[in-house]
Amino acid sequence: MKPNLSLRVNVFLVAVLVIILGQAVYSFYNLQSFKTRYVQALRDKAHSAALFLKQDIEQILALGIPLPRIARLEQTLARTLEDVPEAAFIEVVGPDLDVLFFADPDQAAQVSQPPGNPTGPQSSRLQREEHLAGLARMGLSPEDTDISLPLLQRGEVQGYLRIHVAGAEIRAKSRLILWDMLTVMLTSLLLTFEFLTFFVVYYISHPLMLLRRDIAVGFGGLEPVETRRYADLGRIAVLADHFNAILAACSAGSRSALLQVRKLAGIRGKVDQAVQSQERRIDDMRRGLMKTPGNAGQATRHGVAPGIASGTALGAEPWAGPDATLGSALNALHQRLEALRGKLGGMFGPVDPTILTKSSESVSAIPPALIRPLIFLFLMADGFSLSFFPMYVDSMYQPLFGLSREMVISLPLSVFMLVMAVSLPLSGGLTDSVGWRRPLLAGLVLNAAGHALTAMAQDILMLVLFRSLAAVGFGMVFMCCQRFVVDTTDQRSRAMGMAGFLAAMFSGDICGTVIGAMLAERIGYAAVFSVSALFSGLALLFALAVFRGSFRPVEPRVSLQLRLPFKKEYLVTVFRDRDFRNLVLLQAIPAKLILVGFLFFFTPLYLNSLDAMQSTIGRVVMCYSVCLIFIGPLFTWIFPQERLRPHFVAAGGLITGAALLLFLVADGLFAVLAMVVLLGVAQSLSISAQASLVADTAVVREMGPGAAMGVFRFWERTGNVAGPLVMAFLVAKLGYTDSVLVLGALSLACSVIYLFAIASRPKHSASVVSAQTDDRPTRT
Repeated sequence: MKPNLSLRVNVFLVAVLVIILGQAVYSFYNLQSFKTRYVQALRDKAHSAALFLKQDIEQILALGIPLPRIARLEQTLARTLEDVPEAAFIEVVGPDLDVLFFADPDQAAQVSQPPGNPTGPQSSRLQREEHLAGLARMGLSPEDTDISLPLLQRGEVQGYLRIHVAGAEIRAKSRLILWDMLTVMLTSLLLTFEFLTFFVVYYISHPLMLLRRDIAVGFGGLEPVETRRYADLGRIAVLADHFNAILAACSAGSRSALLQVRKLAGIRGKVDQAVQSQERRIDDMRRGLMKTPGNAGQATRHGVAPGIASGTALGAEPWAGPDATLGSALNALHQRLEALRGKLGGMFGPVDPTILTKSSESVSAIPPALIRPLIFLFLMADGFSLSFFPMYVDSMYQPLFGLSREMVISLPLSVFMLVMAVSLPLSGGLTDSVGWRRPLLAGLVLNAAGHALTAMAQDILMLVLFRSLAAVGFGMVFMCCQRFVVDTTDQRSRAMGMAGFLAAMFSGDICGTVIGAMLAERIGYAAVFSVSALFSGLALLFALAVFRGSFRPVEPRVSLQLRLPFKKEYLVTVFRDRDFRNLVLLQAIPAKLILVGFLFFFTPLYLNSLDAMQSTIGRVVMCYSVCLIFIGPLFTWIFPQERLRPHFVAAGGLITGAALLLFLVADGLFAVLAMVVLLGVAQSLSISAQASLVADTAVVREMGPGAAMGVFRFWERTGNVAGPLVMAFLVAKLGYTDSVLVLGALSLACSVIYLFAIASRPKHSASVVSAQTDDRPTRT
């Protein structure tokens, strides 16, 4: 396994290196090209404004008014700056380059004396060394940012009109473009990896597995491999043809030998049948003789009871007289036949009919990696709106039910979470009854329709309805994908299959969040939902194109059933377990409430109130998923001890509370970024530990892990539903800062109480339930 793993890692690293280098070169070229075009566009805009101003000033000069005596010129310069906000300042200088008039956006216009040294005339700012050094530090030159036009009176130069385009503006814009390009590089890397994995499995590894099986079968039966299956697979088809050529070259002698083996096998079978027939006849004769008193007594003396089987007649010889001669002759014949069959077996080996006859059945196993591109596209489509959905709702706000504006904005998100929380367990029961393929296609259709209708929503109620439709589709697709992984893996490979499922899910979520934010800046909120519908449609086309033929699952012929994976009364009885109750009420529900309320509702609205760019908001929200991908496995590897799991859960709550209390010392964009990163760290520390602790509770041993985990996930999702509503209520009553502080205090209080609860619980040995886990996916 080590060489194979090493080869896979090396191939992956080479592919990643090639992609990163290619993207880096392409991004550098695009950045330089953009910088050149952007600078030229700013210069053209400033040059046009300077030409109009130059014409006005020269008309005044033509009247014979000297340049230093032009009245109210500074106000004219200030108005020009309003039309060209990219300009850092405008100055009018004399022939000796001393400043006569100066204006910049940050202070009042100056006459004759620009800001700085008031003791005498100053030289043009464009000539100063600090100005040139500042441009050099930003990688710019005076030719990029400075415009100088002569002011003429009867053909003589009276001075110069100079405009400086803000280098900081160019640098800030270039930095934003650089971040966008790095984002595109990350998403393209993830996208390439997902689809590269799919193509390798679909066109290389799985066909090679099929070819290896067909060659093994063909070699045993000396029959050629059917090449039609590999006709479109290039080099793999060449391998199949090569095997057939080798087989044809040596088929004459081998086929003759095989036919002899088959012939001998047939003869051996006929001989066996004849011997068994004769033995049955002899047994019948002996049973007839045993009815006589003498022979019956003889048989009894030799330990043979009446009704003896045929095999006994071939072993000991309980008969005397003529019968003994007949039995001995039959035994000798049987021994010779057995010797003959032993020689045949030693020469040619046992003949296996499953090897001699090539199976015509298609491969039933479906590689679990085939689902990854679908998960990636689907989660990407759903993640497009994560960074701006509250603003989209706010754009169509209308008073509703007497609720505050914040509560109305939170309503579509909470309803979406509620519908999804209900559809997930119902979809799990649906996959148990009809399989995963049909619900998967139906869920993709519903989700795509929900996104498309969301783009056309005209009011809040329509938005709630259409988002609910998308939530039903999301629940169906999510559970069908988990069911697919379970059905296509065994107990040994299931962990790897689920790891691939989670990797594709987080990759799609990251790409969707940042790309959706970038698209929202350029095409608007509503249009992004149309793009989401397009990507859900692409996932549907992918499912239709891939899961057919040999990759189409065998669907059970049962009636459609919508049922929960657990009994309804379990929703209440689970709280009789103290450990389960403490974990759900003090950790699971508060964690989800804070996650959805803070990350998906508060963060977009708060950063938007700071006039942060939409792409920046997307990158901040993305940091949460990045932490889960990289930090979660790291914690699991560093701290594998099971006894520390309750403390991991409590530590996650404490970190969350401390993160939200950062508003006590700072606010703004970077404070929110730090909160999001720490929230990702806290969730990485506690999520897997929560699932393990639930599996160790007494209620799980009573109900079974499948039902108990279903109940746990159900109650956990109540935090998802309540999160936006609670956050909206707090923001409406307390404002942005204080609402976050309240949630931070709530997380700290719940975690401290949980620590006291686990410290005071009775000592008992934890039961290991991992071996009892059923084959159904966790209802997450």
